[in-house]
Amino acid sequence: MNEMEIGVSNIKVKALVLGMVQTNCYIVSNEDTKEAIVVDPADRADKIEQYLKANDLVCKGILLTHGHFDHIMAAADLAAATKAQIHAHEEEAKLLEDPGMNASIQFRKECSLRPDVLLKDQEVLHMAGFTIKVIHTPGHTIGGACYYFVGHGVLFSGDTLFLEDIGRYDLPTGNGKVLVNSINSKLMLLEDQVIVYPGHGDPTTIGHERDNNIYINRSSSLFD
Repeated sequence: MNEMEIGVSNIKVKALVLGMVQTNCYIVSNEDTKEAIVVDPADRADKIEQYLKANDLVCKGILLTHGHFDHIMAAADLAAATKAQIHAHEEEAKLLEDPGMNASIQFRKECSLRPDVLLKDQEVLHMAGFTIKVIHTPGHTIGGACYYFVGHGVLFSGDTLFLEDIGRYDLPTGNGKVLVNSINSKLMLLEDQVIVYPGHGDPTTIGHERDNNIYINRSSSLFD
């Protein structure tokens, strides 16, 4: 998947696949206000800025699903260029700042990042004309979070939930049982038709994962 553009009501989701591990950076724009939110600015701030400028969009915020290097490398440059604040869950602050924990040092792209805004589970954001619910989903990392756009049926899941799969849990602060519990106890409460935009690969829906993902409702048997 090189690019993706999907419109639902006044929301448009643009995916740019960036960086060495093909990370999905999402530009979520409001067609009515011409404001945008960038979810996981991966790498290549210049490409993100180019899209914003070409579409006359004003970036109102940067949301990080978690702190691994491949999701955050362009965050500081993008924030400097757009004056938008960087948001992340409060439990992810240490990992974001530590190049060893966020794996950037392993790829010789040492990165340390301090978010402007630390979020809490179930916090509700009002940004770019959207209402966004923060869902803390630890397991891939301790401070992993998903962002649900209320009223639009859109969820950005980072590396928590993929198409018929889940994120890895063998990196610092990861825990497989916690990850699967996060998905089952929080994400599976959403309606079947909710579109899920993951940190890598193709989009899916909550209903599709409920029916086809082997990790759903099997947390105990898989990790005991």
